[in-house]
Amino acid sequence: MATILLVDDVALFLELEKSFLEGQGHTLFEAHSAEAALEVMAETPPDLLLLDLYMPGLDGDELCLQLRQEARWQGLKIIMVTAAGKEEDVRKCLAAGCDDYITKPVNKNELNEKVQRLLGGLKGRTSPRVRKPLRVRIKGGEKALEAQVRDISLNGIYVKSSRLLDLETVVEISLELPDGEQLNLLGKVKRQEQKGDKGMGIYLVHPDSDGVESLEALILRGDEEEGAIVESFTGSFEEKLGALEKRSRRLEEENERLRERIDELEEENLDFAQQLVQTDEVNNNLTNLYIASSRLHSVLDRKEVASIIKEVVINFVGAEKFALLLMEKGHDLLHYETGEGFEEGSFPDVRPGDGILWEALEKDSPHYEQGSVLEGSDDLRRPLAAIPLRIHGESMGLLAIYRLFIQKERFAQVDYQLFTMLAEHAVTALFSSSLYEASERKRETYRGFMDLLLN
Repeated sequence: MATILLVDDVALFLELEKSFLEGQGHTLFEAHSAEAALEVMAETPPDLLLLDLYMPGLDGDELCLQLRQEARWQGLKIIMVTAAGKEEDVRKCLAAGCDDYITKPVNKNELNEKVQRLLGGLKGRTSPRVRKPLRVRIKGGEKALEAQVRDISLNGIYVKSSRLLDLETVVEISLELPDGEQLNLLGKVKRQEQKGDKGMGIYLVHPDSDGVESLEALILRGDEEEGAIVESFTGSFEEKLGALEKRSRRLEEENERLRERIDELEEENLDFAQQLVQTDEVNNNLTNLYIASSRLHSVLDRKEVASIIKEVVINFVGAEKFALLLMEKGHDLLHYETGEGFEEGSFPDVRPGDGILWEALEKDSPHYEQGSVLEGSDDLRRPLAAIPLRIHGESMGLLAIYRLFIQKERFAQVDYQLFTMLAEHAVTALFSSSLYEASERKRETYRGFMDLLLN
């Protein structure tokens, strides 16, 4: 099997990735920075690098560029990992020379499939491929061409063209869909065919949710073929013509019924697929939270607990801007403890009557934005989500989320479940750390008192 090096500055996510890959027969190594990764690679050359994009010091894309300049590492398989999933980050990763891309929270099945595919472990296709003669425009570097798609799947397309781009070229793809709309994708040239249907096999790199839906719809519909029905008639020309017209009307009616049924089946299939995706997402969230909770409950320092909560919210929830607000001991106010997207000291204390934040805390009832969450919120009093942290009848604080990395139109049931489970683990860890600190203070006080008595 393969040697895989996991590189991330957050120990929690190294543990998560390791748990996903364990049991596959690979030898796993870890590094907490790009610099440490180079040291490990000098001693133990890996077959695959699972590399975080944003890290202190040297970022993942900078390390990737550095490796690709050395002949020794030009064939090394590299998967970049980041919390964002934004198109500019995808482009940055591909331009640096990575082979594929995956977002946090990492999905176990997706990660293992990508690892196996890059290491050559997947001999067959994991998604159906259908013939679909669509027009396509491709741009790679300074070259651009128009061609026709021969076949397509969720993972890639084969493009018929006499002009070929170099292997590993990063390409922008614009597919002309049957309804006249354009579907824009990113990919990498992975195969060239010089004979027969001359052209290129292009691997699609991490399409967004809209792209995946459009591809699924294309594949589901499959090839639409036109057939001709020939029948023999006896009688006069007028009788033949009348019979053909009658037959044509019946076929049109039948065709309409079939199309309606096809549309119904497509809708049922898409609903079922969405249910499967949601089930997979729930299972993935449970696995991620299990690893996160193990890490959360393994420390008793309050500052360290808050730091872990911050990493979990960024990388599991996909929050770009949020605040962890904790109750001030002996005061009726919430104080900013940690978060993302706020300057130091810019978040004011939250007091009784301060809008949604205090209302969610006081009523012990989460607030969720019911409309679109795409644009986020810059109004501190109106977060997208406000989740109270309460345990044993005591309010510990509040998690307020203002903007997400993940591009979604609105919150779904799976989001509510994730926020609820996260809040339960977070408040339990905060409560335990508070008890421990109180116990330590009492112990130190007692020790000081005994020292005075004995001396």
